[in-house]
Amino acid sequence: MREIERILDQLNRAWGGPSWTGVDIGPLLDGITDPQAHARPIPNAHSIIELVAHSSTWMDAVAHRLAGDERELTTEEDWRDVTEMPWPDAIEEMTNAISRLSDAIARLTVDDLDKKVAGRKYTVYVMLHGVIQHAIYHAGQIALLKKLL
Repeated sequence: MREIERILDQLNRAWGGPSWTGVDIGPLLDGITDPQAHARPIPNAHSIIELVAHSSTWMDAVAHRLAGDERELTTEEDWRDVTEMPWPDAIEEMTNAISRLSDAIARLTVDDLDKKVAGRKYTVYVMLHGVIQHAIYHAGQIALLKKLL
């Protein structure tokens, strides 16, 4: 298996499983209602929908960076206001972001993995593993919030 395929496998496992962590993002989001997604069972903590939108934003940011975009996300883009966003839209957004990221990764060559990300001090390889780790990190938070609901 090529390294690109291994990275895609890790992204797919993070989304649909089986992931090593046991927290697969797609199935984790099943059964969450709109009120639950917007709820704040922990004061001053993010809601499930905020975490999903944030993760989607970063998957798209990484896909754009793979295309050479050096733009930094603003705070408003990173943690945007999703109070009016319906929960099904957030799930669709994440599904589409993962698809776009997968497509961008599939277009890479093995040599691309060792290249520096435009405007950054790290490689494409580090960024790709980082975005997967980021998604799993927030999936853990979502799992805890879901249990509290």
